[in-house]
Amino acid sequence: MQIVELSAQSRSGTGKGVARKLRADGQIPGILYGLAADPLPLTVVRRDLAMLLQGHHGQHLLLNLQVEGDKGETTLALLHQLELDPVRNNLIHADFIRVDENKPIQTTVPLSLEGSPVGVRNGGVEQFVLRELEVEALPNDIPEEISLDTSHLDIGDSVHVSDISSEGKAYTILTEPERVIASILMPKLITEEEEAEETTEETPEGEETEETTEES
Repeated sequence: MQIVELSAQSRSGTGKGVARKLRADGQIPGILYGLAADPLPLTVVRRDLAMLLQGHHGQHLLLNLQVEGDKGETTLALLHQLELDPVRNNLIHADFIRVDENKPIQTTVPLSLEGSPVGVRNGGVEQFVLRELEVEALPNDIPEEISLDTSHLDIGDSVHVSDISSEGKAYTILTEPERVIASILMPKLITEEEEAEETTEETPEGEETEETTEES
């Protein structure tokens, strides 16, 4: 995995009010923790982090994180978790984990499907079920993504985690081997039932069905 540069600023203030003010100023509050060191509250520029994410597969960036300020430090870190605003979908918080380049870590890596499945050419539909794999590797050996060729899949076929070989790779796949990654399904035939037309016979206005004879 490529290591990218990100600058941050240590912060002392905490709480919802402080976080709101930071976001209004284009900053994202975050926290750096791990390696038995004290957690370090920090802020990053929202635009800087967003730009890094745009050209990256998935959210788990490996960073050379440069934290400035009174309690600043420069460390190798993994962008562990992002929190998004549920309405605006903006970045509102980030968690970073310190990592040792000589010790393996566990993280998730995005999956990508390659090829045009036989089953799709025969009228089937490809269903992409599992989009990430959990792996363990040294920080520098974490792949950007794991690709899987599905061109051989026909209608009714599936591919599982166990079908991905990590032999000779610098990482170990931790996701359960029986998990389904993708399947080729026959499209459902949707038949619309015709609703029976209800015929309502209305009596013409002014017409009487019973004649009444009034005797005087």
